[in-house]
Amino acid sequence: MTTRRAFTLMETLIAVMLTGTLTTLALAPTVRAVRGTVDTMNARRDKEALTRTVNLIERDIMSAMRLSTNAIMVTDHDALGGFADDTLAVMTAAPYTQGRAGGTIVYKTSEGGVLHNNVLPGLYRWIIPGKRPNDVNTARLEATEGDLVLPDVMEFSVEVYAAKMGDDPQKNYSGMLPKGLLVRVRRGHRQGMSDTLTRDKEERDDEIVRSIIIP
Repeated sequence: MTTRRAFTLMETLIAVMLTGTLTTLALAPTVRAVRGTVDTMNARRDKEALTRTVNLIERDIMSAMRLSTNAIMVTDHDALGGFADDTLAVMTAAPYTQGRAGGTIVYKTSEGGVLHNNVLPGLYRWIIPGKRPNDVNTARLEATEGDLVLPDVMEFSVEVYAAKMGDDPQKNYSGMLPKGLLVRVRRGHRQGMSDTLTRDKEERDDEIVRSIIIP
């Protein structure tokens, strides 16, 4: 009579491990393909979000009060780590399209942090009706009073071409509508200066730079 030999616990564990290893090897190409597709979709969404943000900024600038002696104000500022953290204030009629009174629209970033744990870091937009840019204390604007335009913005840079595009740009400007602006928005998380020098290509590509020529 033939006796049947039962599997030991060790043999069972080895069989399970081998099965798991073979399954992982078989699924690895599929996992890589799916991950690549997800990364591509996320990158496309990120780029679309950046484009929408700069489109909004351009619309506000193009609707600026052209005869105002103080139509635009740009304040140059660098955050810790050497990141551009500029402020843009535009006296514009753009809010009329939203049923709101015209006035100054301000763009600047907010980092959130421990003291502002209810504030998401990113680029914010404030509408201050009936005021000119030089009448607004942009340093005192609270993120909770503005609208989050784009989260996780680590750099916001604005340069002004007062006379013509191609001249040396101005980082601080206050006056009539200039000939053009160079707007740059980059998403990511702020790190130390040493890390900014070693950012990989994917992070450097997560930005948009646009020249806004004002006719």
